[in-house]
Amino acid sequence: MLPQVILLNGTGSSGKTSIAKELQEQLPQQYLNFSIDSVLYALPPSDLQHMIKGEPITRGGYDYAKLVDGYHRCLPGLLDAGCCLIIDNAWIDGAEVDALLTMLSSYRVFTVGVHCDLAVAQAREKARGDRAIGLAEYEFPLVHRHFNYDFTLDSSAISPAQGAQLILDQLLVD
Repeated sequence: MLPQVILLNGTGSSGKTSIAKELQEQLPQQYLNFSIDSVLYALPPSDLQHMIKGEPITRGGYDYAKLVDGYHRCLPGLLDAGCCLIIDNAWIDGAEVDALLTMLSSYRVFTVGVHCDLAVAQAREKARGDRAIGLAEYEFPLVHRHFNYDFTLDSSAISPAQGAQLILDQLLVD
């Protein structure tokens, strides 16, 4: 039986969202790709541009922790409506991880650690142009500290389609 949630955790630019999109196409049932980016890209365009440049957002009421909490709170609503989800983020804060896993505790969750060589993530980050330079380096030593994964992969030298196939193979075995 497939999980209700496939959780991908790794540094920014490690390939999580690209793998999620490929996985959506390969899975035998429909999964929504609901990333933290789904919330961040709902920010006003000028605020999003500040964030991408690594600049502070000064518009009143902005609080990244509040956005992450809101993202987490959306998940049970989507799941209770019958949606299956692929979620991804770079979870680096232990309290956020605990809150997330508590919120998802009544659902079937399959956790995937998406590892990536730092130099590869940095090159991807630079090529993307939609991330603050230095984000992957900041997250690198922190991102995998708070999870015990069901499966891990290294996205450094494989395509997103190959990463998705590795996850699918593991899901179909379990």
